[in-house]
Amino acid sequence: VEPLIQKGHENLVHHILLYQCSSNLNDSVLDYGHECYHPNMPDSFLTCETVIFAWAIGGEGFTYPPHVGLSIGTAADPLFVLMEVHYDNPSYTEGLIDNSGLRLIYTPVLRKYDAGVIEAGLWVSLFHNIPPGMPEFVSEGHCTLECLEEALGAERPAGIQVFAVLLHAHLAGRAIRMRHFHNGEEQKLLAYDDEFDFNFQEFQYLKEERTILPGDNLITECHYSTVDRIRMTWGGLSTRNEMCLSYLLYYPRINLTRCASIPDIMEQLQFIGVKEIYRPVRTWPFIIKSPKQYKNLSFMDAMNKFKWSRSEGLSYNQLVLKLPVNVRCSKTDNAEWSIQGMTALPPEIERPYKTEPVICSSSSCLSCSLFLTLFIVHITASTIGNTGPSV
Repeated sequence: VEPLIQKGHENLVHHILLYQCSSNLNDSVLDYGHECYHPNMPDSFLTCETVIFAWAIGGEGFTYPPHVGLSIGTAADPLFVLMEVHYDNPSYTEGLIDNSGLRLIYTPVLRKYDAGVIEAGLWVSLFHNIPPGMPEFVSEGHCTLECLEEALGAERPAGIQVFAVLLHAHLAGRAIRMRHFHNGEEQKLLAYDDEFDFNFQEFQYLKEERTILPGDNLITECHYSTVDRIRMTWGGLSTRNEMCLSYLLYYPRINLTRCASIPDIMEQLQFIGVKEIYRPVRTWPFIIKSPKQYKNLSFMDAMNKFKWSRSEGLSYNQLVLKLPVNVRCSKTDNAEWSIQGMTALPPEIERPYKTEPVICSSSSCLSCSLFLTLFIVHITASTIGNTGPSV
């Protein structure tokens, strides 16, 4: 997969997602673009929920391993796809027309395994929030053992093989780690970026494929800094909002597209003193009923009104990491595993992850030289591949 970013738009195009849509999509909506999630967007676009590829700013093209491919042409494969482009236009420049996209290079030679993508981490929502003025704040998104137990137990008890990971956050992100637990024991990090750069995000090829088994759990651990902000930072699509996601490329493909979590919002609000909200909930964000200082404010306004200090922010962070989470466990075509919507407790783990010390030796120089050689070969292979047929 090769990103085709229009020349001069390298800072405008932030990331691109390619989704598989329902095979029942209405043909009348094809070939027209719409503003994402706008009321005028066709409802049928909402059936396009299964991520099959992700590219982010600074990333290069991606080449699947020789034994794995993105399958096309069978009943389980994409018949329709939706390309979602996220733009970053902080100066609100008008009249921009963009023609960026993705080129897919295919082969008629069937590969041994069909690849799949699992979106793991924190469900993108206002329930993910970060206080202002914090030099460090940690958020966790849980791909719970309950979700993996049900999905893998039904589809692939022998487990799946992860071969690449894309770690994704926005401007406040400083470090991201993908932690892996088996039978409660922590394994080596699946992927990490301790010097996260918003302008350089791409899939990390794993040196060794990693087996994920039923009953394992995965935690996307995101570190943020909001020292330069005076208001809350909210989970959302804008680059000034935040995300905490991992995209796992794996094989063989199973019917699991999203394995994520949402923290409990009411206990977050209790931290700032909220006692009651108006029920039934008729507006979003919902409105607070008591106490008096927050009466008739949305929960977003109440969180911004609270006088955050660094000590309050630290206490809030410690609370949030221990809160029950709502499990998101999704299949293709908007279907759900039965575990979806249940409440689970985060596992008792060491927080944050303790980085293993790096030991330098002469062998490390050898590995550096090997990396450079492989990198050149990879680029050459990509260049050759691009001359082939594409869709």
